[in-house]
Amino acid sequence: MQVLDNNGGIINREKSEGQDMGKHFRLSYNARRILSTLRVKGPQSRAEIARSLDITPSTVTRLTGSLINDGMLGEATNPSRYGQKGYPAKLLFIEPNGLISAGVYVDPDRIMTCLSDLSGEVLSSESVAVPDRSFVTIMTIAADSVTRQVHSLGLMGRRIAGCGVSYPGQYSEDPTRVMRIRQFRDWPNVNVKRDLHPYFGMPVHHMNDAKAACLAELYHGACTGMRNFCHIWLSYGIGGGAVVDQRPYFGRNNGAAEWGGLFPKSQPRPSGQDLLDTLAAAGLNVDKLSDIKDHHLEMDVVTTWCNRAAQQLQWLCLVIARTYAPEAIVIGGTLHPKIIEGFLDAIRAAPELGEDYSTTPPRLVRAARDNLPQLGAAALPIHHLLNPATYAGHAIKGL
Repeated sequence: MQVLDNNGGIINREKSEGQDMGKHFRLSYNARRILSTLRVKGPQSRAEIARSLDITPSTVTRLTGSLINDGMLGEATNPSRYGQKGYPAKLLFIEPNGLISAGVYVDPDRIMTCLSDLSGEVLSSESVAVPDRSFVTIMTIAADSVTRQVHSLGLMGRRIAGCGVSYPGQYSEDPTRVMRIRQFRDWPNVNVKRDLHPYFGMPVHHMNDAKAACLAELYHGACTGMRNFCHIWLSYGIGGGAVVDQRPYFGRNNGAAEWGGLFPKSQPRPSGQDLLDTLAAAGLNVDKLSDIKDHHLEMDVVTTWCNRAAQQLQWLCLVIARTYAPEAIVIGGTLHPKIIEGFLDAIRAAPELGEDYSTTPPRLVRAARDNLPQLGAAALPIHHLLNPATYAGHAIKGL
């Protein structure tokens, strides 16, 4: 196996026994639509699916029959039909174990991996501190962790949707790579398809950490079933995502909802790195976000920073409300949880979101999956396989 070294050269990595883990398959456009509507609305009968999706009943019967045979769907008698005349309608539901997905989340402090099912239940997870920040070291540890969990759970040969990989970085003009953050400045210019796939024996999908976190809230978190929302992710940088009509909106070159670009790095900004720089300027040697503890929050320098950052984030919420008009704005990240909760409290307590903003503002929601950022990465293969928006073929009615 050929893998990039830290200088962008080629090194060899033996193919691990975890390679070619599981079976892979593709779903038609209408099969994806069926699974998507069941995910959002919950169990439904075949007749309800046919009506809501405007698909012929015979097509629904054929497609759902295949999905049941493949283990993707289950069915049960509708409890509301008990005691009524006639054959009771069966309700179809997504079978959580129909697909397994792997997730890898990397930030400058830690490597977090997991295996999860379609319902978002985490079947296993691992977290290790980053021993060094080289690309090869981090990806080797991540791949070995995923392989170890697949073996431990006895999932070899099972249907695995793939592995999602997320790490921080703003997207470039090339949508296959993100720009290197300060902490990963020694990484090579990573091309996702070329440089990530060799480490994992399954399809690999990449999204930066903020957009993957947004996906976790859509599929398994605070916004399941919500049609339109925006996500603000506060880590070393500031990122985010937008969901429109239950579909992530990425824009050109995956550049939509990159909120950090609204706060130039040359100016004070509400980012974790800016907080670390502020602490360093005050003579406090705190190198990592994970090193910020409760006693730091009581310091005047941190209180002052939080007050200023809260005002900046309120302005960002106003910009989001004016441009996207979402149902909700979700705020989360790897900053200390009390800092994030303080931001929410401050924005909610403000008499108005902004001058001349007279309509009801979007709901402010605390992200529910911050403690499992690798779950957002694990949602990536599910998204690519099940979401109608990612279907690459022809959307022909009846298929």
